[in-house]
This record gives sequence, structure tokens and C-alpha cells, in this order.
Amino acid sequence: MKKEKILETLTDIARQLNIKVRQEKGDFAGGYCVKEQEPFVLLNKRHMVDKRICILAREIAAFDISGMAIPPAVMKVIESERKRATEIELETTADDE
Repeated sequence: MKKEKILETLTDIARQLNIKVRQEKGDFAGGYCVKEQEPFVLLNKRHMVDKRICILAREIAAFDISGMAIPPAVMKVIESERKRATEIELETTADDE
């Protein structure tokens, strides 16, 4: 599956979760935000498609997507980001001890 199609599919999944996806240019990393009680994921258009995919997949991974029909290639990206987020959380917890 092409990277643009993966990003498009992730955007559709976010919409199904009632999360808007905004792609803008600027000096920011991107991620999940809530403004005026409306959730959205902000992606930086200046980032490579790979990075935008990772950011959006990481944010989607935090939600229950078990009942959704997700193509295997996209699910693989989401699971990879879920695993990465868990590893980072474990490292942070170990550093705090």
C-alpha cells in the first residue's frame, strides 16, 4: 500500500473516531489536541509523509479500534506505533524510579 493511501486511510479512521485531522505548515511537531472541546490531530505539512503517518497512527492507537475494519498494512503501522509508545512509556517510568 502506498504511503499516501495509508495516510488517507488513517485520516478516515480518525474521522470515524470523531477526530478531525488538520494538516498545516508551521514550526510544530504535531499530535493530538483539544480546542473548545473538539478533538483533532494536527499534522505538519512540512514533515515527510512517513512522519505524518507515524504521528497519526500513534494518536489513533490510543483509542479502541477493535470493531473497525482496517486494512492489514494500516493495522501494522498502528500496532507498531502502539508498541513504540508503550516502550517509551516504560523507559520514562524506569527513569523516574
